[in-house]
Amino acid sequence: MRWVLIVAHDEALVIGNKGGLPWKQPEDMRHFKQTTMGHPILMGRGVYEELGEKPLPGRENFVISSKKWENVKSFESIPEAMTYLSKYEKVFVIGGSKLYESIMPYIDEMIVTEVVGIHEGDVYFPEYRHGIGKVWKEVSRRAADGMSFVVYHRLHSSS
Repeated sequence: MRWVLIVAHDEALVIGNKGGLPWKQPEDMRHFKQTTMGHPILMGRGVYEELGEKPLPGRENFVISSKKWENVKSFESIPEAMTYLSKYEKVFVIGGSKLYESIMPYIDEMIVTEVVGIHEGDVYFPEYRHGIGKVWKEVSRRAADGMSFVVYHRLHSSS
């Protein structure tokens, strides 16, 4: 079972502004859809509410929240979610900031869209760049217009 985090952030690690994305990047939205399609996705309550409390199509949607909805399964804790979701081969964690920060120690792979520039924002991705080469290994990078798509794998200690 692989835990995969997917995120788009700018150079200051901004990931959100006033309940939405701080940029319009159609290519990143296509990348997100193609990457996560057919796989379960796990999100925080705030992200699900930003989606209008409607599941993203073509993926099983799960939410970390004490609130219950009819159209998605929710979990009150990350350990509860991890136990339930362990039956899947791969689960994508799609945000938000608090979920990213809490689940980071369990993540096997990060798929990061690095958006060029610094944007106005009020939600940030946790700092991880100091761990590149120590915790994370860059395994691929593809440049696009105004962004780069980067994949990192967790380095596992051989102790």
